Amino acid sequence: MKKTPFNKELWTGRIDSEDGELGLRIHQIIKDYSTLEETISQQKVIVGFCSEEGVERNKGRIGAKDAPDLIRKSLANLPVHFEANNSIFDVGNIYCDDHNLEEAREEQIHQVDTILRQNHFPIVIGGGHETALGDFLAFAKNCKKIGIINLDAHFDLRKPTPISTSGTPFYEMSEYCKQHDILFNYMPIGIQELGNTTALFARAEKLNVNFILADEVHFNLNLTLDKIREYIAQFDAIYVSLDMDVFDAAYAPGVSATTINGLSPFQVKYILKVLMNSNKVKLFDLVEYNPQFDVDNSTSKLAAQMIYEILRC
Repeated sequence: MKKTPFNKELWTGRIDSEDGELGLRIHQIIKDYSTLEETISQQKVIVGFCSEEGVERNKGRIGAKDAPDLIRKSLANLPVHFEANNSIFDVGNIYCDDHNLEEAREEQIHQVDTILRQNHFPIVIGGGHETALGDFLAFAKNCKKIGIINLDAHFDLRKPTPISTSGTPFYEMSEYCKQHDILFNYMPIGIQELGNTTALFARAEKLNVNFILADEVHFNLNLTLDKIREYIAQFDAIYVSLDMDVFDAAYAPGVSATTINGLSPFQVKYILKVLMNSNKVKLFDLVEYNPQFDVDNSTSKLAAQMIYEILRC
């Protein structure tokens, strides 16, 4: 495991100086988290978790460890269409480069926990979906009456056999909740029937998982948004995870496991809008972008646009 600090060289792009503040782009407002004054609160803070160890353990296609910096580059040149009085901050990266996912996760928990305790909003860029467990464990330290929303083609409710993988994080969350007498409130959205075995559907039912199939989203997006509003009304704080394989392969070819009949960017964008407008989302991560299989950086650009929806709220 290693850490690298904020890298300003990743955050470059066009400068339209003739337009003043109206011409600002993300790379012009991003700052080093270490410069953030303690008296300032409620800032968006980007953390990179460069891991594909969970994907490899899950017998998936490796490559996700390179995602955070490439997504940063796609995000850097996007124009700022929101109030830029407060900057966006970047911590840098945590690397799992020695197969020791558990050690890297401890550092991840520490970093995300620190950001939450300082009353900021962590945006964690993975990495495989093993990223989610560390984020949740930090979240559970800081928030009560919590809900978990996962935009994903898969439940990721596999049991560790015996170690953690990219397919086990939400089952491991359920075990943590059981051990700590916390209700496991989990809503995955975009689930693919053909992407999950009967055993996983049965486990979801046993754990009272309130899932929404991709077909339901396609059939009636407004009904889906109403279901989400009803769900989040129960909780004080929400953790949202976006797995890039929830998108149809036509939009997101660069993922660890591509999806047929997946969601569209329009659908996911409006789901994120509803979630963020609730003012209950306190933690967000984006995972499973795999640049090894991307086409013309299209998936990286899509990931950046989804993060932008979080930044602008």
